[in-house]
Amino acid sequence: MTQQKQRLKVAMAAWEPGRVQWGLGTKVGGLGVIIEELPLELVKAADKMGIELELEILTPCFGHYDKSKLKKLGLQLPATIMHTPLLFEAYEYVFPDGQKVIYFWDEWQLNWTNAASIYPTDPHMGLRLYASASQAMAAYIRANNFHSVHLHDYHVGLIPFYLGDETLQELPVHFTIHNATYQGITPLQDGGYTSLDRINLPGEKLFHKYFDFFDNLNLMKACMLKVHEMGGKITTVSGDIEGTWGYAAELRQNHAKVLAKAHAQKGSPPGEVFVPNRHLDLFEKLPVAGITNGMSDRNRPENLPELQAEVLQKLQSQQGDGNPIFTNPVTQKEMLAKDHNFDAENLELKRDLKRLLHLEAFQSEPEGDPILFTAVGRLVEQKNLGLVAAIIERTLAYDGQAKFILLASATPGDPSGLADEEEFRRLAAIYPGQVYFCNAFNQPLSKLILAGGDFSLIPSRFEPCGLVDYESCLVGNIVIGRATGGLTKTAHCAYLYEWLDISDPAGEAIAFFGQIKAAIDTYRHRPAWHQALMLEAMAIDAGWERSARQYIRMYEYGFLVKKWHQKRREVVHDHIRSLENNLPLFKEFFIPGAGEYGDALDWDLKRAMDAETLPEGKKEVWESLPQSSFKEKEGGNKKAGRDRLESPIGLTGIDG
Repeated sequence: MTQQKQRLKVAMAAWEPGRVQWGLGTKVGGLGVIIEELPLELVKAADKMGIELELEILTPCFGHYDKSKLKKLGLQLPATIMHTPLLFEAYEYVFPDGQKVIYFWDEWQLNWTNAASIYPTDPHMGLRLYASASQAMAAYIRANNFHSVHLHDYHVGLIPFYLGDETLQELPVHFTIHNATYQGITPLQDGGYTSLDRINLPGEKLFHKYFDFFDNLNLMKACMLKVHEMGGKITTVSGDIEGTWGYAAELRQNHAKVLAKAHAQKGSPPGEVFVPNRHLDLFEKLPVAGITNGMSDRNRPENLPELQAEVLQKLQSQQGDGNPIFTNPVTQKEMLAKDHNFDAENLELKRDLKRLLHLEAFQSEPEGDPILFTAVGRLVEQKNLGLVAAIIERTLAYDGQAKFILLASATPGDPSGLADEEEFRRLAAIYPGQVYFCNAFNQPLSKLILAGGDFSLIPSRFEPCGLVDYESCLVGNIVIGRATGGLTKTAHCAYLYEWLDISDPAGEAIAFFGQIKAAIDTYRHRPAWHQALMLEAMAIDAGWERSARQYIRMYEYGFLVKKWHQKRREVVHDHIRSLENNLPLFKEFFIPGAGEYGDALDWDLKRAMDAETLPEGKKEVWESLPQSSFKEKEGGNKKAGRDRLESPIGLTGIDG
């Protein structure tokens, strides 16, 4: 007899759902990629673990979506902003792969959004938007019997506060941080209490405990504290559960530690360093686990759609004959004539892609054996691609056949990024046969650049996960970059340099160029070693299987820790009842230690005893505090809690 699978229903909230190709999604950075790929991988992992996972993605309904394609759910989800009530509408769409997305729409809050703009530049406008959407999502979660909630980044970090402590005592909530540089820091308006009151939260109760950050609101800090307090896990996108490497390890480092490392690297005092946790010392105190992002198999060279003739032909048909995908006629003709997918056993097609890339970039067949250095990305502070301009001329002087192919663009209005664009244009004009620069993004061209290139330049200032390094490695484009965050996962098959003094770009350029020279020397004088390194890069296990399994286990852990919290409450309450008439005596002398000498269970007991002796009018204040609501005295709720804990496989909230 086949054993029935256990059912697990999870709400996953995120501001970017990916799925841009359907016209019903957004992807500004890596977050959208992950939210598009992870749910399906979670379903597969859960299935192998004997769990039937039902997952719904909760995300805003942005203004450019065609709502006529969506199923209206007929819900009116309340929110209050600046003491003004709102009613969000909810829409549903089930994609062909089976993934269900729930979209939340309010005309007043979201009418201005479009495909290029989903994040408000004004922090107060952003706070109102994130708060109102989080209220609507919290209302939807409460109404739909989810077993667990998984939040992604600070934009949805207010959801736990709107769910309320009574719900959070039984509903596990976990929080994944994709980029701690952006924490939702918002200047106060008329003080901290009023700032929270305006977004429908009790400011006096919450501001100092959760949100206060140098007289600003910090949404990431608040969410971290609340999730940890209620037993959920805080994770980030590279590293291990213990946080010993990757971004999880970097976030634990304070300014003094980073400064000391920079001094050791440089051999002299550094001027300025970048601190990944942005001085939020909570990262040094709370356990932040690393679950390294994966990447779908579609990014392997044997599967890449952008290397398939039929896919390119369809795209060309959509664009029209007057707008060719590739500017070089030979590249255009050959890429659309046959598939160019390859693998480690068939590298002839990769060499042909290198030739077609050279034709596209320089309008000529390659002569000799050029080395193609590539860079694909955004010209923003994080990516630090302006450093590439600083090493181009010295690289060309070191190897006369070195060439640079750069596809990158600045954010409109960003003076630093626009200055980088101008510098790349200048270099391309001076060295037209050796430097190619394009700032108009083209998806098939980006894949051709990665697949046809020899080395991928990634000098990121910080890189929480790293996806472009995976993309590059899988197609045999060896990474030359900075050893930071998730990029270190490719250290065994890449050329990585270490540098922390951001006030000394000239010094960093020397360190970067040192790895470029090493790569050139290996390519020219040790071709067998270069080939072995390339094959090792292509063999990287970049899949989701291990990471998805870790997330499922995290959900299981969430149920187990709820059982522990329930046991703690029972122990505290049972002890208070056992004291009977001795309660005043015990309470008089029972004073828990403070700081590192304090015991959490002792403090739970003290707060509970204080509540027992509160005047009647004050008890409702105590009953709203986390981990301290002894509802069994009122009857019914304790048994309901136990029923949820006694599931067939010992996991809270999983139905048979």
